Amino acid sequence: MFQFSYKKYFKAGVLVGGMLMFGISCKKDSPKELFPASLTIVNGINDNSSFLTAYFGNSQPKFYIRLSYISNGSSFDYATEKMNQPLTLFKNNDTLQPNKPFLKTNLELEAGGIFTHFVYGSPTQVKQKTIKEQLPSRSLNDSVANLRIINLFDNRPIDVVQLEPVPGTMVTNLAYEQLSDFIKVPVNASVMNFRFEVRDHATGAKLATLSEVNIYPGSTTQNSQWLFKARTMLVTGTWTAEGVFSARAKSIGHF
Repeated sequence: MFQFSYKKYFKAGVLVGGMLMFGISCKKDSPKELFPASLTIVNGINDNSSFLTAYFGNSQPKFYIRLSYISNGSSFDYATEKMNQPLTLFKNNDTLQPNKPFLKTNLELEAGGIFTHFVYGSPTQVKQKTIKEQLPSRSLNDSVANLRIINLFDNRPIDVVQLEPVPGTMVTNLAYEQLSDFIKVPVNASVMNFRFEVRDHATGAKLATLSEVNIYPGSTTQNSQWLFKARTMLVTGTWTAEGVFSARAKSIGHF
């Protein structure tokens, strides 16, 4: 004779209810989607020697040796979920007065945004500039690098001339603190080197040369830091008088 089993169906009901509760709980506890900001810190201090160490917290660093190192003329890339990002910079490991760092600021960022923060000026009078980037899109059908120039050479307008691979003027009369647009530079297997000359706009004096290899000597290996990439040339230094100056040109990549 058929007998209705309350016990059997009670267990089944408990099992289904438990699964529903588990599903609701999992849905409720799912983490929020995060879109961190990308931040690049650039060391453009004009003595061409001072290095920086960076701390991205609100408190005092516990171990200064673990801070991010940024040599002069180079950069450091950082991803953050903080849209009001604290930044503390120390110069040349000078932490004798931890409450008086070289630079202490907060950077306003946006979720999913790409930002470059230039730190420049002199060791005694630091300046800063934050750029929200619109980097050129990469095209595998276009064998180029995209290069722009920022003039951090102390209060002097500059000209930049491309010597290799295609001779010609890149920018002229680029004012102090001004950032040029991106300019396409050919990159292919026939290009051996990239060479650019920086000149003082007022006098025409040669200030610095940027030289970087494309095809490594004795090989067919291409420099992967240029092809399809966006890069920034940093021109830094100081001018005392005609013939009395210190200048340097370096480039950093945006990845």
